[in-house]
Amino acid sequence: MGMKIECMPFPDVRRQAQAWQDRALGIVCFNESNLGSFNEVPGIHLNTPVLAGEDIACEVWLSDTSPRNNSSSDVVSSNKGAIQYRLNDELLFGVISLDELTFSQGQTQQTGNESSPLQQATESAYRQIFALIDELGYSNLYRFWNYLADINDISHGLERYRQFNVGRKNALMQSSRDLGSEMPAACALGLANGPLSIAFLAGKTKAVAIENPRQIKAYDYPEQYGPITPSFSRATLLHSGKQATLFISGTASIVGHQTQHTSDVAAQTRETLLNLDAVIAEANRVLGQPRFNLHDTFLRVYIRYPKDFNAVRAELQRYLKGEINAMFIQADICRHDLLVEIEATIQCVTEFDRVEVA
Repeated sequence: MGMKIECMPFPDVRRQAQAWQDRALGIVCFNESNLGSFNEVPGIHLNTPVLAGEDIACEVWLSDTSPRNNSSSDVVSSNKGAIQYRLNDELLFGVISLDELTFSQGQTQQTGNESSPLQQATESAYRQIFALIDELGYSNLYRFWNYLADINDISHGLERYRQFNVGRKNALMQSSRDLGSEMPAACALGLANGPLSIAFLAGKTKAVAIENPRQIKAYDYPEQYGPITPSFSRATLLHSGKQATLFISGTASIVGHQTQHTSDVAAQTRETLLNLDAVIAEANRVLGQPRFNLHDTFLRVYIRYPKDFNAVRAELQRYLKGEINAMFIQADICRHDLLVEIEATIQCVTEFDRVEVA
């Protein structure tokens, strides 16, 4: 599978040679400034404070042209509906942003129940994504990045994150993808403003959903977390050729299904790191070799309150025993009592070629 990830400031993206830009599948960029467009490359620019790591504030997903990659390196750009996407022979990276204000409160066609504009926007976005990947033959979903305004606010009688979950689940059910054991990795973060913005990565190779033995599966959460459970796995393991990629979902201080260490950001950070290591250990077990390592990866760290930055960074440095490769972003977490969330993507070379997933 031809894919690699590079992180850099946005001006450096513009300065890359044309051959490099032609290989870019997609970009996710954090910065409070108006950075302009990404030209033909699908990208989302998220207007939120970067607390540290401006030099790696753009994450660029590239089509790999290394000699070990036997597939074509050609990258094709296109649009369908509100989706902008790029693909190579094996991977498709897409982005979609929808303004909730273009949706009015109404009734869903399926149930007749009242639905909020956010729920409708979410359902519309995910329906478009599923239709696109099925049409093009990239029907295996690996990773979603979801960003929405005011994620913990209450409107239309329900927290906005829970509205998002309802819309996502409705689209999954409509597309016959409501399979808890095969959910992609995902995150959902809250920004101060902006449209519902979603980036996603899909492909032709089937991946394996990875769960955390310390946690209940998100889609098995009890009813106290909303009328519809969240629809994601703790990580997704993609093994193609001798390259393996582990997409780790947004991970927080949750054991079982309950938040741990309320109001203690240092303790929440430590618990989150334990959860990350548990997911990595499970992925290594499934892979059959200890290739993934938390110490050698890029981390994206979301912090609810900027005042907690120093405490979070100190815990990371203590746990990882040295310099950390991380970007720190101010964002709201999906639960109001969670103060920090960390996600990661880890790539490695394996000792053997991928074995076909049953």
